[in-house]
Amino acid sequence: MAKFTVITLGCSKNTVDSEIISASLLDKGHHYTNNIQESDIVIINTCGFIKPAINQSNQTINNVINTIKENNLKTKVIVTGCLVTRQREKLVKIFKEVNAFYDTGTFNNISYDIDKILKGEKIVYLSEYTKSIDYSYKLSKFITTGYYSYVKIAEGCNHTCSFCFIPKIRGKYKSREIEDIYKEVKKLVYLGIKEIILVSQDTSFYGYDLYKKLALNELLEKLATIDRDFWIRLLYLYPTTLNTDAIKTIANYSKIVKYIDIPLQHVSLKVLRAMRRPGHKEFYLKLLNKIRENIDNVVIRSTFIVGHPYEEEEDFQELLSFLEKVKIERAGFFKYYREYGTLSYSLPQVNYKIKQKRYNEVVNLQNEILKEWSIKQINKEYRVLIEAKDNDFFLGRAYFDAPEVDSIIKIKINKNNKKIKIGNFYDVKITDYNNKDYEFYGELVSNKK
Repeated sequence: MAKFTVITLGCSKNTVDSEIISASLLDKGHHYTNNIQESDIVIINTCGFIKPAINQSNQTINNVINTIKENNLKTKVIVTGCLVTRQREKLVKIFKEVNAFYDTGTFNNISYDIDKILKGEKIVYLSEYTKSIDYSYKLSKFITTGYYSYVKIAEGCNHTCSFCFIPKIRGKYKSREIEDIYKEVKKLVYLGIKEIILVSQDTSFYGYDLYKKLALNELLEKLATIDRDFWIRLLYLYPTTLNTDAIKTIANYSKIVKYIDIPLQHVSLKVLRAMRRPGHKEFYLKLLNKIRENIDNVVIRSTFIVGHPYEEEEDFQELLSFLEKVKIERAGFFKYYREYGTLSYSLPQVNYKIKQKRYNEVVNLQNEILKEWSIKQINKEYRVLIEAKDNDFFLGRAYFDAPEVDSIIKIKINKNNKKIKIGNFYDVKITDYNNKDYEFYGELVSNKK
């Protein structure tokens, strides 16, 4: 049996794909290692979203190939993921040392082809032999990340945002059956996972293709019946598909964390139309008000793009005014990248220096908003999932902290809390906030709940 390493780049949807690859290989008797020099096979799951991600993917492939050459290893290299879908012919031509390429629709063939690859056979894009994707995670204990696990509820996207290449990579939106997702989540929770994170390109659109209606609320209601102590978190809700039923369901079930991740991208009508995004500023204002009115203590996360074609200074100032007014608790910002093959590529481009200046300005504004909100959390008590220990501190997250993107809470280890068990929930009082590192500090106020 072979030893394999999986390197995952990009978003949480890619993480799920890597978990499926790993689980399928383990199920066939192969062994995982995180040491490339011990590996018989290295699998690189690439991202092809924007230029920095593409550069990182190419650099990672180069680094792995160089490590193999420098150490005179016989390790085979497999490249899969979004970049293969987007630039397959180019990658095959550049990286002749790579033994096999699979795109986002064919990575589930890897476990079936592994013996041929080990024998030296070159494989590229076996779409005609695609096996169905198995989301069952037969070996979930291995493939989970700590005490949280991403669960992909749908694949693909029906939107045609002018800056985005993802629909061409992932195809049309395709939901999984409610019962299929329920079985996976139940298994993960019974294995000890304490946070289930539902992801897709447009999570609030879930079910429309299967049930001819938006069915996220029905999925959530079903998952909330699982009789274990765990959180359900939703990422990548879309502003024009997040309906009242879903909002009220999030409000009504304690297992569902009051955290709304809803990428808005901009608020200027001119820029939104150039982006081919629906909605407008007044619609977004009403939507955010509706969310806050219906969900107590809700925390909202969003993302915005600055420097998109047709964004002029007045459009940017409109975005700043919007942020100052709504004070979104969590927000991320991206400079627009011109991507060949997208509709925005041929539009008039914003000067890079102007783009950078606007980016710096909006980040500084959001840092002040975040600092103001974070300081208000001091002396409040929250239920915290303890996930790790680092030197003198336990590390945890409250409901307002999504893993990998938001803050952590550090709890000093002392004689009163040294029996804290990693992977459990505890009530924690926030005692301080470090604006430089975006970290909270807290102290235990009760035993595990």
